[in-house]
Amino acid sequence: MERTGQWDSDTLVEHIRARHRDERQSIETMYPDLVEDVFSGPDPAESPENGASTGATMGTEDPIETDTGIDTIASETPTDDHLDDAYGKKWYLIGVGGAGNNILDAILLRRDTLEENHEQRAVIWNGGLAGYGALNTNVSELEQTYYAQEEHGYSRNDLLPNCIIGFGKHDYAGAGFRWDLGRDLIEADFEDDANPFQERWDIKQQHLKDSQAIMFIHSVTKGTGCGATPVLADMIRERVLDDDFVVQKPFFSSIVLPSRGRRYADFGGRAKVNGIVGLTRASKAVDAIIPFDNQRLDSVKSEIHPRINRLDEYNPPQYQEINKPLVAFLEAFTMSSVPQFLDREATMSIMGDVFDPADSFRPVQDKYQVDPEREYTPAVILAPVLGRMRADSFDRSKLEILARNALFQNKLAEFDPTTSWGGTFLLYGPNEKMEEISKLVNDGVVSEILASDEFLDADGTNGSESIDIHVNQLVTPYLDDVYLWGTLWNPEMPPLEEMYDHAKKLKQEGNSEQADNIRDVWSDIEPLFSCLGRENMP
Repeated sequence: MERTGQWDSDTLVEHIRARHRDERQSIETMYPDLVEDVFSGPDPAESPENGASTGATMGTEDPIETDTGIDTIASETPTDDHLDDAYGKKWYLIGVGGAGNNILDAILLRRDTLEENHEQRAVIWNGGLAGYGALNTNVSELEQTYYAQEEHGYSRNDLLPNCIIGFGKHDYAGAGFRWDLGRDLIEADFEDDANPFQERWDIKQQHLKDSQAIMFIHSVTKGTGCGATPVLADMIRERVLDDDFVVQKPFFSSIVLPSRGRRYADFGGRAKVNGIVGLTRASKAVDAIIPFDNQRLDSVKSEIHPRINRLDEYNPPQYQEINKPLVAFLEAFTMSSVPQFLDREATMSIMGDVFDPADSFRPVQDKYQVDPEREYTPAVILAPVLGRMRADSFDRSKLEILARNALFQNKLAEFDPTTSWGGTFLLYGPNEKMEEISKLVNDGVVSEILASDEFLDADGTNGSESIDIHVNQLVTPYLDDVYLWGTLWNPEMPPLEEMYDHAKKLKQEGNSEQADNIRDVWSDIEPLFSCLGRENMP
């Protein structure tokens, strides 16, 4: 990945020995005739003046430059080295499969757009990303990504060791609609105690450890994202993260659901089966799932479509606009816990309630009765919302309009807010407007609005359990308008119910391989869907 003029060694053997000695599998694949020479010499890592790199070649995140609109940080505040440091940053993002790769591209292009325009909010992504990587079974899809072409300058030969799932096990043409192939290919990467995190993938083990949380981005429509992501999550816990922590690092999946009413309407049986299986398997592997519905993303107002330059060069035409509000949602989520040291002495000065990733949801066992027959504790479903309002001043009526805008007009998945068992919300905007709103938040007015019959219907519960509503606030001086971001926990969701009904019918009446697959995993499907809505709340 480096030209000879950039080497700190005189020969190729010396360069590989110094920089890639711990990547034996990659060396054997790319330079089989040099293996003996590379490993016959002394290990440079044992010398104190030399440092060995780990993993396949990967570029590091750029530090925030002084021309981004952020004032130079004073000497007592962190330097650019701190900005490069992954420790304590919010996310390690992993885009899996075609949809995940496209969304990761959109995020990186959004980050670059903010930097190129010297916008202060560029610190959100630079301060919020501990790292990121792209994985796929289809090398042609990977070749077309911004991640490959410009972020890393990868050729096809570079992509095979760095980003391919199932290296050496298939023809790199994808998994089609077979989630089981996606699963089998990634399992093959870990056979015989292999560890692609260490040996070849871009995904850096230390950055995974340093992040506050890990976010997988994928769909459950086709094979790779649906089948490979749960295994990937399990392998990160097993092979990378220490198992002696009292509290495990939270795992999230941002999942694009199979489309309704269009491509996969009445004739999308395979996509519906993949959807139900993919959600269920993800539910066993992660702590929280954020489902995105393409129809909802396509219908939200343009006011929450952020500017992303050159997106048309890397995202397919049908996904360019619908990926924008998804990126806006994740950007606000990332801003909610940007490490505070990044803002000290800077003009951006995010002020207010900064909450950790795990604060965005409550685990299922906190709210539901313990079921001894339940096969596992399912992930929490987080229904995503994002509203925006332009107004010179704010009172209760304006905030009611903003809540309606977020929970109905601009919800990013189809769900019924009155059936959720709680939610985390974030109000953010410029200082002068947040001064008015802060009083209403502190007086409980915003919580009352969100708890009303029209929205979360907090009084509409049976038994002793109550609806949890958490309202946070941030001052973000680079904005003109006020936003309401939120995640609503485990509501009823018509798209998921449709998939469930289809799978149940197939289980009862089907005589096919798909039907057999559903029967095999039915004991896992039931726990997830039995926790949606409020019926099981004691």
